[in-house]
Amino acid sequence: MNSRKWFLILTALSLMAVVGTAAGCTTAPAAAPVTQPTISSFAASPSSINQGEQTMLSWNIVGATASSIQPDIGKVGLSGSLTLAPGATVTYTLTASNSAGSVTSSTTINVTPVVAGLPDLVITDITLVGSEVDYTIMNQGTAASSPTRSDLYLGHIDQSTQTVKWIKESDDYVQILAPGESRVQHFSNYDWRLISANPIEAKFETYNVRVCANAENPIPESNSANNCLIVVWGQTFKYDFLINANRAKWTTSEGQLYWPMSILDTNGSVSMITYNPVMVLCPPQDVSMGWIIGKYGEFFVDPVSHAANVRDIEIPILAQFTSKVGFAPGVNSPDGVTVALGYYDLMGNLVFFDKLNVQSDGQMHDYNVDLSSLAGKRTQFVLWVQANGSPEGTCVRWQSPQITVKVQGQL
Repeated sequence: MNSRKWFLILTALSLMAVVGTAAGCTTAPAAAPVTQPTISSFAASPSSINQGEQTMLSWNIVGATASSIQPDIGKVGLSGSLTLAPGATVTYTLTASNSAGSVTSSTTINVTPVVAGLPDLVITDITLVGSEVDYTIMNQGTAASSPTRSDLYLGHIDQSTQTVKWIKESDDYVQILAPGESRVQHFSNYDWRLISANPIEAKFETYNVRVCANAENPIPESNSANNCLIVVWGQTFKYDFLINANRAKWTTSEGQLYWPMSILDTNGSVSMITYNPVMVLCPPQDVSMGWIIGKYGEFFVDPVSHAANVRDIEIPILAQFTSKVGFAPGVNSPDGVTVALGYYDLMGNLVFFDKLNVQSDGQMHDYNVDLSSLAGKRTQFVLWVQANGSPEGTCVRWQSPQITVKVQGQL
């Protein structure tokens, strides 16, 4: 075989090797991009305390591989809460990170120093004994108080201005109180004659009663913001979201829903387990970040047309929303959901209260909202659920969602 033939054979073998090598090379599929984590919530409740008091610091994070809170706390889980009693005003910073980067959120706890050697007058109880209004006043400060005056008020909701107006009814003289001393007193110049029921309208009346210690603040105190106590007597207020669910207007990211509904509807659904009592809200099941929202008001039948109608709900003093939210046992929701209560302001804008991130951890989580800021106003509410990502397993349970009135509190 001559040299020319050898050259042709070697050339052919080289080409075959190159082609074989190219055929054996494949490009690996690109990995899905990793996004930065999300801090769903990070807040302290209450955000302002007196020195020596406690506050609850809570947080929720999605998609992080590491998280920490500074100063002084260090590494934390994706969600949790801590009871803290900082000695001075402090700003905590939550940092959440993964391979895509890190995000931060900060919250400040304002701490008011307790001034030594000052009284601190508080009202701890208000009761009605026959026609006599009694109250308990206590000095929880570190020094004796000078003689002071306590005032009695009745609260009324002004329909035209949608505000609470307090009208002074009586006052009472209070002698010196030693540190730690508690005393029961009464308004001797006031005789309670208000009826407990209205015979004309055949309904019980509700009375908002407030007593304030150290009226008009003539003596210095270590804390002058806790002088007043409010109690609600008479008919209690309750708005049940479960009972009114079939009257509410339900909409999802895929369109409006109508009763009766099926939990198998991929566009979203609402169903009820009345014996529990639980309401199950399902965002659309075929889209990521799908949402469902229900609009609630005061439902009534027009006396003339007999048509079903809806109007705004009047919010009483010391109103609060309470519920528990979570997934059914055994449900696996890869990304979880975010839930919230919302209302419409005077301009018709939808305003959400603090949102809650819910994961499939087998727990029912408290979701409570103080509605004191809406006292006297009229509005309509919404319940809202949104999938955090994947639509898989996003049906979430609301247990006993309702608005009630606290027996007593401050306003």
